[in-house]
Amino acid sequence: MKKHIGKLIVLASLCSLTAVAFAQDNAGYPARPIRLIVPSPAGGEPDTLARLVAQQMSADLRQPVVVENKPGAGGLVGIAALANAKPDGYTIGVSYQAALALSPHLLVKKLFDPLTDIAPVGLVSVSGNALMVPAKSPISSFGDLVKHAQANPGKMNFGSWGDGSAGHISGEIMKRSAGIEMQHVAYKGSSEALMAMLAGDMDATFGGWALASAQAKAGAVRVLAVTSPERAAAFPEAPTFQELGIPFGLNSWYGIIAPAGVPPSIIQRLERSVKMAVAQPPVAAGLTSMGMLPQSSTAAQLGDRIRNDYQIWGKAITDVGIQPR
Repeated sequence: MKKHIGKLIVLASLCSLTAVAFAQDNAGYPARPIRLIVPSPAGGEPDTLARLVAQQMSADLRQPVVVENKPGAGGLVGIAALANAKPDGYTIGVSYQAALALSPHLLVKKLFDPLTDIAPVGLVSVSGNALMVPAKSPISSFGDLVKHAQANPGKMNFGSWGDGSAGHISGEIMKRSAGIEMQHVAYKGSSEALMAMLAGDMDATFGGWALASAQAKAGAVRVLAVTSPERAAAFPEAPTFQELGIPFGLNSWYGIIAPAGVPPSIIQRLERSVKMAVAQPPVAAGLTSMGMLPQSSTAAQLGDRIRNDYQIWGKAITDVGIQPR
């Protein structure tokens, strides 16, 4: 018995020493520059957001937060690189909703598991997508769209920024719920889909709030509905899908993430830094100019959002019959 007690005492002492050493190691964090992976090309919306946040985090952490662009596969390449990085707090990343909650469902062979390979840090912004028609279109409301589609089954079309994109799946949910037939046409981006619609090649298209807001202000489009749970301030007259009886409502969002396994104390330090950055006027103004709502969160709250959205998108993809490839 005495031998067992002695072993327990030694083991407890070792654990205590390890905990003290661990705390001392993390007390000096960060001691060198931090890499911020952006899973998209330079110059795009995620890149612009990342650089706004990185500048403020650098000042707060007193170490450079260096943006590194790793585009590919709709953001999955960059997130996979992050997931495989050493979990020491010196590699973090920007992610958007689709890369963690939607796109993984579309691959037979997953590059990472968003629920186990990623450590959430904090939310940066929320936004949404909008259903648009040309301003000169005879369709003035969602009800009009349904009537036209019912009168011309299979002859109308809608665009999105790719097969399996949030716009594509939102359109399929819309069709299923409204009992209408419309053809989906995939483009390389939402801007290309918008241009095709304005050129007369498309009856309607989906696009982000920023794109829809700019075009609505210019008098080029009419926003019929938004896919977010609440109406958008940029076009408050546009109803949500849920108001129209379509059982779907999700915000798009951007957040900061890290590899799974980063020590809790470092996640907490990064969480505080992200919250600070989002609260700064230059960041808030920059996000607002891109049609986003600045919104921070705890790491736990972002984790809950990822899990919730992952389940909702997974069910939506199954319901509309899109098969993983």
